[in-house]
Amino acid sequence: MRQLSNLIDFTVNDFLQELSSASPAPGGGSVSALSVAMAASLTEMVANLTLGRKKYAEVSDEMAEMKALASEFTAEAKLLIDLDTEAYMQVMRAFQLPKEAPEEKTVRREAILSATRNAIEVPKRTATLAYEVMKVVQIALAKGNSNTASDGLVASYLALSGCKGAIANIRINLSGLKDADEIAGYDCFCWDLLAKMEALALQAEILAKPYLG
Repeated sequence: MRQLSNLIDFTVNDFLQELSSASPAPGGGSVSALSVAMAASLTEMVANLTLGRKKYAEVSDEMAEMKALASEFTAEAKLLIDLDTEAYMQVMRAFQLPKEAPEEKTVRREAILSATRNAIEVPKRTATLAYEVMKVVQIALAKGNSNTASDGLVASYLALSGCKGAIANIRINLSGLKDADEIAGYDCFCWDLLAKMEALALQAEILAKPYLG
């Protein structure tokens, strides 16, 4: 496996090659974050293609704000691409700790639990960010350049996909937790956010439909 720090600096070909390899990382979590990053970047593109157009002068302030937000979201999502892979590697390192002596077993058990929580919290950040991006996409579709309606719709699809992928990565790690209330809390977060995202994705399709023929 190649050195995986700064995945965002890989070429597209290199990233896809690493993704298709027998190495388990990067995996679905990093791809989910990449999906959110692309959604945010597309949203910023809509803002850029709306700003400066006389037809959309009255929404220029909103577009400028949307552009700034989308840029921030892209930057955060880019960080999460690497953080997700690092979270996975942290879990693997914890499982590789020695477990012969009782003290070693305790240290290993606590390290695994800590790493598992991190492997849940990172995709939770990705899922939450996807929701923030999706909210901005609604503005892009409602008030942005109508010629970019398909781009805004693609952004909504990417945000939804990124959120669903991140939620899958949360859920697959829940079995590593011990506290039932903690698990239930994450469960509630996942279902609540997914319902909100699907509602916004449907709204995005409604907003885009008049322009798609």
